[in-house]
Order: sequence, then structure tokens, then C-alpha cells
Amino acid sequence: MDISKTDTGVLNALINVKIEKTDYTEKVEKATRELIKKVSIKGFRPGKVPIGLVKKMYGKSILIEEVNKILSEKLWNYIIENKINILGEPLPSSNNLDKVDLDNDPVFEFSFEIGISPEINVVIDDKDNIFNYNVTVDDKTIEEYKNYYLRNNGSLINTELSEEKSMLYGKMVQLNDDNSETENGIIYNEAEFLDSIIKDDEIKQKFINIKVGDAVSFDIKKAFPNDSELASLLNVKKEDLNLTSSNFKFTVSAIKIFKDAENNQELWDKIYGKDIVTSEEQFNEKIKEEITIHNNEDSKYKLKNDIKNKLIEKATFELPKEFIKKWLKQTNKKEITDEILEKEYPSFEKAYKWQLVLNKYVKDNNITVIDEEIRDLGRKIAVSQFIQYGMKDVPEQYINEMADRILKNEKDKIRYKEVLLEDKVIDFIKETLKTEPKNITKEEFVKL
Repeated sequence: MDISKTDTGVLNALINVKIEKTDYTEKVEKATRELIKKVSIKGFRPGKVPIGLVKKMYGKSILIEEVNKILSEKLWNYIIENKINILGEPLPSSNNLDKVDLDNDPVFEFSFEIGISPEINVVIDDKDNIFNYNVTVDDKTIEEYKNYYLRNNGSLINTELSEEKSMLYGKMVQLNDDNSETENGIIYNEAEFLDSIIKDDEIKQKFINIKVGDAVSFDIKKAFPNDSELASLLNVKKEDLNLTSSNFKFTVSAIKIFKDAENNQELWDKIYGKDIVTSEEQFNEKIKEEITIHNNEDSKYKLKNDIKNKLIEKATFELPKEFIKKWLKQTNKKEITDEILEKEYPSFEKAYKWQLVLNKYVKDNNITVIDEEIRDLGRKIAVSQFIQYGMKDVPEQYINEMADRILKNEKDKIRYKEVLLEDKVIDFIKETLKTEPKNITKEEFVKL
């Protein structure tokens, strides 16, 4: 078999493959004999079908299949043995399948386009400094966090008179023009809505300063012009919303208003556990600690992205742009138009450059990730998920079980390994790249 590479550009080449009779004859004969053992043809016992008949019926498909197997194996062996660092995958460029005579010992010729990975150079000097932000905690942010806790732990309470933010409960009845109840009209005994979501100001005022037992007649289409909201209010499907009249009456059965939780020991115990916090001063300190931890995580994330962007900026190599575009179009599951490709390519190229830089640092510095490190990350993710559900002191057994479930998916496990590799590379780069600490307010940091 003849395989050769022809350079067509600085980072582009063609791999030409010629497969002749001597390359495939033995494999085709073997595949044919194997098929005889399995094939079932009327009039012949299993395994006794004449080889000539099998070749006549299946010979061409066997030939094509074996040629493709040889092609794939030899192509990748050639790339590996010649240490060709390709980008993406080889793209079929041409073949002579539609020209050869499959009945007469054909010679197959294939051609593949390849994009070649450039020499990766990242030049960093003493001038390449990056800010490591320390986000300060101010009283305003503490107050915002405190208000979040008060709202998040609040509840609906009964009240006598309605106001704009009241939740109204009651019976919704469709009316005739003379305000009598429509026969077979819509009657909904469990209607509930916030007064504030009514769109018409005049109608909204009708629902303020009313009490339990009061009834309000109104135009429901003016109050709720959005059909989705209206269907939800009347507990019907949007497509079934066929009002013979938009005149409705609502009779109040209950009025509730949301009230923030009290800032007291009961709240502190609920958030942190019994007697962990026993004063408002301690509550403020706890909140400040939480904000600081959150800010530090955001700052680490920002530093990581800034380092990645700096390395991509300092990377002195180009990519075979046209090949990569072609590869993206041919290998993507969804069709990509030229317009979308032009728009999205810069983002893809940036990500691809970072992957090449990352791989170089991993290879040159023998950076590895072991299974125990992946498991530790799985445990951290498990703890994070429990905290999201308000569960802070979860037994080790449940954390380990959750981590096992998280890491059961092999694709997720590979993704977590890549995250850890990236973090290790960033930590390695921090030792050579100058980072300068800088205090900054939360507002300034958010703008960045």
C-alpha cells in the first residue's frame, strides 16, 4: 500500500492513500469465509452455502467494508508513526470509488485534507503583570445580603385589608352584560393572584383597600391582556381560552401579604444552627465572612480568565483558519451556515488556541491528575449541591454517595479531569506570571 503526504500550505497538507489488490485480498477472503458460517440462504444448510454464491451476493459490500477498515487503520498509523500533530480530524478530499470496476481487482485511491498543529510558542516577560483583585466588603453589600436572608425566610400572613402587593384568594365568576352570573360560564373557586400584576391601573385600584367577603366586577381582558397569564389565572389551557364575555366578578375569601422574617435568634438559628450566632453584630460578621468567601471565588475566577486571555494574547502562532472552518462545517451535527461560521469563528479560535497552549504546558511540565483528585472535586460538588438545598451539616456517607453518583457518568468524569488540569496549569503559570494585588469595590469589580 502506498501512503504519502503533500504539503499544500504552511499548516495544510494532503495525505494520499492507494490500496491495491495485495492489500485487501486476504482480508476479503477471510471476511467471506466468516460470512459463510452465518449467512442463511434457502436451499442450503447453514455453513454450506457455496463461496461463489456468497461472493456474487455480498462480494462488493465485503470488499468496500474491508477496504474502509484498512484505510482507517493505515491512515491513523501513518499519522502516529510520522508524528504528525493534526488539528481536528482528516477530511476526505477525493476518492475513485465511483470510477473503479469492483469486479476486476480494483485499485482504490483516497485523499484526505489535514490541518497541522503549529509550533506552540508563548513568550512571557516581566512586563506581563495581571491584577489579582481583592474585593472589599462594604456596609451596603452586607445590608443587601441581610435583606436577602430576611426575604428568603419570610412568609405569607393573613391581613384584613388589601394593598398593592397583596395576594388575593377567592371565587372568579363570569358575568352577563347585566352583571348576572353566566349560565355554564367560567367559575373558578380557587383563583389567586397578586394585585400588583394587574395591568390596568383603574382596575388595580378596585382591588386595593378591600376586605374578605367583598366582590369586585371588572374586565378581565383589560386586567390581564396576556393570554398565557389569563389562562393560568382561570386554570385552563391557553388554546381553550374562548371567553364569551370578559366581564367577571371576583369575591374575596382570603387576603395575604408577604412579610420578611424577623431579624432575631429564631432566624439566626435557622440559618446557621442553634446558638452559633447570638447577636446582630455576630450576624453581620457571619454575613461578611460569606461575602468574602464569595468574592474570593469570583476573584479567582476573574484571575483565571485574565491569565488565559493573556496567554492567548502572547501566543505567537496562527491556525489553519480555512481548514478549521471546513472541519467545523463537516463534523458538526447541526448545519452551520457561512454567516454563522464567520460570526462564531473568533470565539472558537480563541478557545482552540487556549486548548493548544494548555496541552503544551501539560506535556512540557508533566502535569497530571490522579483519580483521588477527581474524587475530591466530586465531593466538593456534592457538598455545594447540598448547601443549595439548605443542607449544611450532611453526614460523610451521603456526601460520598452523592459524589459516586456525580462521577458515575464517564463524560462528566473526563470533564472534571479537564477542569483540574486547567486549574493546575493556571497555578503553574502563576509562579512565572507576575500578579499584582489590587483592592477594588464590589461595584467596580462587577463592571469588570
